[in-house]
Amino acid sequence: MEKIERTIRYVKLFNIYKDFLTHKQIEILGDYFLADLSLSEIAESRDITRSAVEDTLKKSCVKLDECESNLHLLEKREKLLKICAKLKEKTLNSSEIKEVEDIEKELDYGI
Repeated sequence: MEKIERTIRYVKLFNIYKDFLTHKQIEILGDYFLADLSLSEIAESRDITRSAVEDTLKKSCVKLDECESNLHLLEKREKLLKICAKLKEKTLNSSEIKEVEDIEKELDYGI
């Protein structure tokens, strides 16, 4: 998996499953994936070693993968978004299109 695809996947997993992480894991993952800080920058700002940051990232990503493996919420979300896209391709009236768009927004932001 390419770095960009990996990053996008973990950002999605983070948004869905962050409540399963510790406060420290949430902060470090946020710094790395959302703020795009390097391991060294995170380590320096938190006064910890670079290897501690790397270890936290690895453990956090494993935890996110475990959550997805057990719950499949990202997989289900992606399937629902594909269904919404297919529905919008059909001839729908404007109120039906609005309903589908509302569902898409809920899938994107409601998690």
